[in-house]
Amino acid sequence: MLIQPPPQSGTSALGLSRIRPVRALMSMPCADVGVGNTCRSLMRAAAALGYEVDLHTSRSDSRSEAGFPLHSFISGPLAHLPHRITRRYSVPRAHRAYLQTLRPGDIAYLWPSVPWRIFAELRARDVIVVTEAINTLMRHAKPILDAEYDRLGLPPTHRITDTRIADEEARLALTDAIFSPSPATDRSLAALGGSLRVLPASYGTELRQTLRLCPNKQPGAPVRFLFVGLSCIRKGLQDLLAAWRDLPANAHLRIVGLRERELQRLYSDVLQMPNVSATGFATDIAAEYSAADVFVLPSLEEGDPRVTYEAAAAGLPILASPFGAGRIGADTGAVVAFDTRDIAQLRDRIAAFTADVDLRRHWGERAFAAVRSYGWTDVAERRFSALGETFGSTA
Repeated sequence: MLIQPPPQSGTSALGLSRIRPVRALMSMPCADVGVGNTCRSLMRAAAALGYEVDLHTSRSDSRSEAGFPLHSFISGPLAHLPHRITRRYSVPRAHRAYLQTLRPGDIAYLWPSVPWRIFAELRARDVIVVTEAINTLMRHAKPILDAEYDRLGLPPTHRITDTRIADEEARLALTDAIFSPSPATDRSLAALGGSLRVLPASYGTELRQTLRLCPNKQPGAPVRFLFVGLSCIRKGLQDLLAAWRDLPANAHLRIVGLRERELQRLYSDVLQMPNVSATGFATDIAAEYSAADVFVLPSLEEGDPRVTYEAAAAGLPILASPFGAGRIGADTGAVVAFDTRDIAQLRDRIAAFTADVDLRRHWGERAFAAVRSYGWTDVAERRFSALGETFGSTA
């Protein structure tokens, strides 16, 4: 296992024209949200920098132009049907077209939705294969989640099985390098061993040009804490809800992404409090950031949450677990960290930010300054420079 130091932005010694073409494959839909949007953002920024890239995906569920060559395989009336219905047609077509497109010297950039047989075929062709670590390895995530479900008295519904763990590790055994977006994934991959090259990386966000200053408020005025994310147990929302049972009345919690029924049952008393509000997925997430005073993310396990970068770009102070803080928190110190298992510490951090506007403003300015290095252009340049330094040119 070789973990390579990340290159600095703009330091590629090979020059754009000599970097191997990077051809990405995603079996899942490439949409305006989630993993698909992350892939699109990286590839769009790389293309704007002059790298030769393209993407094959089963379908493109986006309202915006890609900005680079994007090949999808559902159109016409089928495009209005859910992916679960069309995937039996679109996914095999995407895979066949992708395999026919690859040329000697290309880098195959396979996202985690791609099945093992594609990795195996590319290995047989002696193609360079690079993949993406969205989260920590399932082998390491499973015991964390099992313990938490057990603590809450719930059956584990995280869907990580021994079969999925074996499949993930079989794909990695056929991979030359993997992008690792956070310190947690660095550590997880380092424990795997073998010859896989780990390329430390990060995710990023679209950058705002101006900082929204933290507003002064009258003593006792509501201070809005924002949680954004699929409210599964992995995201640690249960710890945030537990802490809210004993906080000042002017500490208001806003939850965006509430779906987990068991959490709604276990914490129904908190969710009914007058200083707590919740919604499912928001269509205008920018408005949620604009209305917030503090962002909080107590994740128990994950990779590099994009919502942390989005909150920083909105100028919000950020309270997060080490997993929730991700790469930006570890590398810049611009995130206020807490021990996920220490509810009292989390409660104290929230109370302190509720009481002190200067504290909120200080950490909001720090987060906004730090995120300037995590716009998609800088993120893509670091990643593609790492590919050039690792695999050289086609010449």
